[in-house]
Amino acid sequence: LSLAYLRLQPDCFSAFDEGLLADPADRIYHGEMLHRDIQPSISFFSFNLNHPLVGGYSPEKIGLRRAISMGYDRNAAVRQLRDGQGIPANQPVPPPLFGHDPGYVAPYGYDPAAARALLDKFGYKDRDGDGYRELPDGKPLTLVLASTTTAAARASDELWKRNMDALGLRITFLKNKWPELNRMSEAGQLMMWGLAWSSSIPEGIDFYSYFASGNIGTSNDARMRLPDYDALYEKARNVPHGPQRTALFARLNDMIFSYAPWILTDYPYQNALVQPWVGGFKQNPFKDQQWQ
Repeated sequence: LSLAYLRLQPDCFSAFDEGLLADPADRIYHGEMLHRDIQPSISFFSFNLNHPLVGGYSPEKIGLRRAISMGYDRNAAVRQLRDGQGIPANQPVPPPLFGHDPGYVAPYGYDPAAARALLDKFGYKDRDGDGYRELPDGKPLTLVLASTTTAAARASDELWKRNMDALGLRITFLKNKWPELNRMSEAGQLMMWGLAWSSSIPEGIDFYSYFASGNIGTSNDARMRLPDYDALYEKARNVPHGPQRTALFARLNDMIFSYAPWILTDYPYQNALVQPWVGGFKQNPFKDQQWQ
């Protein structure tokens, strides 16, 4: 690398967070080259499957979670919350990793009309005429999404409120600092909240460990406990990367969409602008600082 930093001309500028590179062309002044890759990371919202309102494995509880997932606009989230710096997610393993299947098609996505029909089917209806649905037994239904106190979190809350209002679902927000929310999640005290997982290696099997029952209380924020999933996950762990494992991963993906412990949202972009005097630059998705 040159000594251009002494003249406040960095050799490489990395942008990971939303808003830093909303329009890459805005930062290309003197022939810099833009390098862009998908980060080995996925953002998502999890449901606590032990929670009495959104948890459980009965058809009406699964239907509620699927409807909420179908009512959340991932494309709008990428546009509005990430300034377009990402792509919607359709499976737990991000594209840069072994285990991501570019041919996999998610069973459902954003479809508010189908979400409303699903809620109607399982008896989540507005019985008192206030514009919001109640539980099938007529009791109140209020979703509670944990959220931090940042400006970005407030913008996310606003999108959630608009999306859930469109379904007739009342939602409120539990605001706190991230460390406290993480502690509450590991203790099973939250109903819903959003997280992200990243990988420092090219292998993607670990992204399926976040649904394994042995990780409840640590990385399994959804607290999913499904023996069939655990058995299939253990089988996949012992199969090398290839068509057989891809088929097993597809079955794991189908189970995740079937039981809906997560709302998969997006894979973020990683951007790096490199000065024209830097030769041989190759972006490394597993390094936060591209100049290293």
